[in-house]
Order: sequence, then structure tokens, then C-alpha cells
Amino acid sequence: MKHLPDFIQKLINEFDKLPGIGPKTSTRLVFDLLHRREDIQEFAKSLNEAYEKVHFCPQCFNLTDTGLCNICRDPQRDQSIICVIAHNQDIEAIERTNEFTGTYHLLNGLLGPLEGITPDKLKIKELLERVKKNNIKEIILALDQSMEGGATTMYLLKILADKNIVVSQLARGIPMGANIEYTDEVTLSSALKNRK
Repeated sequence: MKHLPDFIQKLINEFDKLPGIGPKTSTRLVFDLLHRREDIQEFAKSLNEAYEKVHFCPQCFNLTDTGLCNICRDPQRDQSIICVIAHNQDIEAIERTNEFTGTYHLLNGLLGPLEGITPDKLKIKELLERVKKNNIKEIILALDQSMEGGATTMYLLKILADKNIVVSQLARGIPMGANIEYTDEVTLSSALKNRK
């Protein structure tokens, strides 16, 4: 928008970089914030504080503002079970279930050779070091059901095959509320293979 002052356009461009936010939403967010001076100051302060304090947990690579993250520090968590995930948001989703009591290992992405994301760009070497150093009994692969997630799962299954640990994957199948007649063949096949 050529009629906007440069500083407003710059803010809109920054918001537009965020995932899931397009130009219209960016514009709406910026103008909303600019009309709330106290909120914008607090927002800027919070962002600056996050920039200064937040870093990766040296064990699992989750975000934290302390040494180890809250999960790795928790004595109630089973340190012998690692759930391997691709993104920080995946931890939040799994934690909301209240079903998992182990620890996590964040890969910081999925394999994607076309985008230049090769195994050395992910935290795979660090996962193998954790398996070697700690008394790990099980690794749960909780990765996206996508081409990249499938490739990453296959790669991890291959490199973990000779370790003396159980490697499992999240079950896949028909979601709650879905009708079988409308479910695709791949999902139905997976549901049959992973039946209880």
C-alpha cells in the first residue's frame, strides 16, 4: 500500500512473515495494535524479553528460559521414554492429552531434500547421543503424516534398528466422528494394520 507511512508498511510486512497470516490479517493486526498504545508497549516488551531469554533446552531442544526445560527437569517424567516430534507445537498437543509421561526430543523439522533439509540439518545426531548415553527403553515417533514425516520416520527406523530399544509410532486410523464409507483407502488400511 503506497499511501501508508513506511513504518506501518514495515510492521505489516513483518506480521505477514508469520505462518497462516496473510496481508489482510497483517494489516488488521497492525492497525489494531497502533490504536492500543499501552498494549503495543507491553507487546514489544514481551517480544524483547522472549528474544533475550528464550533458548533451546540442551537435552530435548524444546524452548525454555532456564537451563533444562520444565519437562526435562521434572523428576516425575520417565527419562527412559523419548517421544520424537518435529515442532514445538507438537509437544503442546501431546501434553494436552495428559497421556504421555516421558520426555521429548525435538528434531526442529522434517526431512525434505527438495528444500535442502537433510539429516544433518535436524537434531538426529543429538537423538542418537541421548540413546547412547542414557538408559533409553523406548522411542515413540510422533511425526506428521505427510511425505516429509513418512521419510523422516523411515530414516529414523533405519538408523535406530540396531539399537537395543523399542521403537514405536503413533497409531494411525479413522478419526472420531468420521464415517467409514468416506474414509480414504490409505487411512482405512492404516487403521486395519494398527487395530487393537
